[in-house]
Amino acid sequence: MKTLTIKKGGGGDYVSFKHGWHKVVITKAAYGDWNGKKFLDTFFEGLPESFNLRTYEKINQKTNEEFSIMQVFRFANAGISDSLDSQTGETVLKIDDSPGQLVGKELNIFMYKDGEYYRALNRCAPTTFEGVAETFSDKDVEYWKKKAVSYFDEYVAPNIEGDIPANGEIIPTAEASTGISNTEAPF
Repeated sequence: MKTLTIKKGGGGDYVSFKHGWHKVVITKAAYGDWNGKKFLDTFFEGLPESFNLRTYEKINQKTNEEFSIMQVFRFANAGISDSLDSQTGETVLKIDDSPGQLVGKELNIFMYKDGEYYRALNRCAPTTFEGVAETFSDKDVEYWKKKAVSYFDEYVAPNIEGDIPANGEIIPTAEASTGISNTEAPF
């Protein structure tokens, strides 16, 4: 005799991805190191653990400030406790960059398909919010999205395996959540 196991919730957890922008909630973040290069992995509500936004550290050679990972914190409005205006008219943010500061925060991420897998573009965008240091309006969000898509079009898209789907096209990527088991059930 064989059994069929079905996860609760009817058809099970079926995950679909869409090419384009998605507003997501961060569930977990962690720092790591790959060949001596520091990175931040960010994970999202409703998406599998195998999908994440990986942001590699980038240092401004003139100021010695890290700006790539800090942009994730800035756009998620996470860990920002204060801001100061510099003598040159720039704003300097004071940020607690502990990964836990990101949990529960929202971001806009750009998903794209590369070969068999979906990935998150390493450039994200803010959502609209009013924070301690700055405010992002709908116009600001569109500006940052447009900058990220320009980066995608110029540097990422030419290296993608396969066709790039139209924005919003749904492509199922998860297996159905049922399986056949040869184990004996207790009934």
